Amino acid sequence: MEIAGQIEAFIAAELGDPAKRVTARDDLLDDGLLDSAGLAQLVSYLEEQFDIEIDDEELVPANFRTTEAIADLVARKTGATV
Repeated sequence: MEIAGQIEAFIAAELGDPAKRVTARDDLLDDGLLDSAGLAQLVSYLEEQFDIEIDDEELVPANFRTTEAIADLVARKTGATV
């Protein structure tokens, strides 16, 4: 499964409504799917799942607004393609 798909599945299952599909362009912050507790849970998942470390300066809204932005961040950190 591609990076964005893994992130979308995690968000739907762990942070949102599993019956609602999360898409790459949904605004996770404005839609209320990602709050501070959810962000901490997501960062922990990303670090473990993709064997990366997300630095404090990377914890900005632009990197976590959409699953597409999150996948881009993971790809930059791993050298993978989205």
